[in-house]
Amino acid sequence: MNEQLPPRATSLATDELYYTLNRLSRSMNRAADDISWRHGVSLAEFNVLLVLAEGVLLSSAQLARRAFVTPQSSHQVVSTLVAGGLVETVDHPTDGRIKLARLTDAGWEVLDAARGELRMMQARAMSDLSEADRERVPAILATLAETLQGGWFGDVEAAEAAAARRPLRGTLARTPDIRPLPHADRKKPS
Repeated sequence: MNEQLPPRATSLATDELYYTLNRLSRSMNRAADDISWRHGVSLAEFNVLLVLAEGVLLSSAQLARRAFVTPQSSHQVVSTLVAGGLVETVDHPTDGRIKLARLTDAGWEVLDAARGELRMMQARAMSDLSEADRERVPAILATLAETLQGGWFGDVEAAEAAAARRPLRGTLARTPDIRPLPHADRKKPS
């Protein structure tokens, strides 16, 4: 059913892949947030647990990038998880200033229970798809993410130009996953 669009309208927002993926992301985040809280952790903490479940020891800075939080938030999240006994830290083998995080047995238990619910939610989200499409969706979404590589298709000059156009942190409210890239030549406003 094609509805007549008002004058000057060129298309529906839902015709844009960006809009649809953002809608999907928000829906999944709401569901994952509910799941994580049922298991006693915040969504940010759940994301850190998911990343640590890969079995690689990571610093707070590395976790920040991988779990979609700021470095300050990552430190706070890791501290909360350590205090709750879900994560432990160990010294970096070559840099004594850096602590590396890993899951504890209790962390694995919380993650396994929450991940079971997460997988049920993901299966429900794809329940109307054919088996072949359900198998392809994760690979397709991963390909889209890899192709964009931060939104600039791997174009370093475009990334730097975009960062230069953005206000410095603190001058505009931002979502935690949209941050300007560090740029040595950026000057702070006077």
